[in-house]
Amino acid sequence: MAIATQRILIVKTSSLGDVMHGLQVAQTLKENDPGIEISWVTRRRFETLVKASSAFNHTFTFYRSEGVLAFIRLCRNLRQQRFDKVLDFQGLARSGLMTFFTKSKRKIGRSDAREGAAMFYRQLVPLPRSPDCRHPVDILLEFCRVFGFETEFKGRVLFSLKEADRVGQSASVANPVRIVLGLEGRLKRVEWDGFEELAERLLRQLDSAVLYIVTQGSNAWVGRLKEHWGNRVHKVGTSNILRLAGCIQESDVLVGNDCDALQIGAAVGVDVIGLFGPSDPNQLGPYPPSREKNCVLRAPDGDLKRLKVGDVLKEIEKRI
Repeated sequence: MAIATQRILIVKTSSLGDVMHGLQVAQTLKENDPGIEISWVTRRRFETLVKASSAFNHTFTFYRSEGVLAFIRLCRNLRQQRFDKVLDFQGLARSGLMTFFTKSKRKIGRSDAREGAAMFYRQLVPLPRSPDCRHPVDILLEFCRVFGFETEFKGRVLFSLKEADRVGQSASVANPVRIVLGLEGRLKRVEWDGFEELAERLLRQLDSAVLYIVTQGSNAWVGRLKEHWGNRVHKVGTSNILRLAGCIQESDVLVGNDCDALQIGAAVGVDVIGLFGPSDPNQLGPYPPSREKNCVLRAPDGDLKRLKVGDVLKEIEKRI
C-alpha cells in the first residue's frame, strides 16, 4: 500500500549561513524519504536560493521590511495550507508565531528556542545528546528523530542553475582549476589579511588557476589583479545570492574565512578550506567536519596574522 505523502513546512528566515545549514538538514530528510514535500518560509532575499535547491517543493516569502501587515498576510496564507508537520528551525518569537498560526497538529520547535517561542510549539526537539555536537547542523539534525530517522547527515545540496546564474570562465585557460576566495567574514576580527598574497602566488605558480573573489567591497588589489590577469580573475558580489551559490557549486576549491561562502561550499560538497582564528570551527566550521573535503586551518593562538600564506597554498595544492 502506498504511503501518503507528508507535507512539511520549515520556518527558517535568516541568515544566509543559517539557511544553508537548514538546507543541509532538509536534504537529509529528502534522502531518508524522497516522497516528503517540503515548503519553506524564507525572507525575500533568500527566496531564489531556496527555490533553486534540490530539497524544496514550495516557498512562502516573508517580507520583513514591509512590517506588521505583511507578517499578518503571511500568517493568513500559512493558515490556509495543510501541513502534517511544521518545523521551526529558527527558534525566535517571530518564527514561533508563524508556526503557531498554521493548522498543523504537529508544531515542533527547538528546546533552546528564545524570546518565548517555545510556548507556540506542541513538541520540543532536545539538543544533541553528545556534548561534542555543538554545530548548528547537529542541532537541526535532531529534528530527524521526529520522523523516526537517525540523525545521520546525508546528501549534498544542489542548486538548479540558469545561464544567468553562472559566472564567466576563462576561455584562454585549458582545463581551468576554479578557486573561490571568500574574503569577508562574519566579523572583521575573523578576516585573514593574506588573500592578496595568496591570489598573486596562485596566479603566478598555477597556470590553470582561475580565481573567483567573493567580496562586497571595492578592494583595490582585486581590481589590479583583474587588470593584469584579465579573465583569470573574476569578482563575485554577494547581492545575487543564487549567482554566488552557483559560482561556488561549479568551483573546484573554496578558501574562506568564517563566512557565508564557506557554508555554501560545504553544503554543495566542493573542497573547502576554512581559515579560523578567534572563532570556533567546531561550531562555525564547514559541516560535516569528518568529510575529507572539509578542511580547517586554525591560526596559532587564534591569531590570524600568524596564519602563513604558504600553509594555505600547500593545502590548496593537495586538492588540485
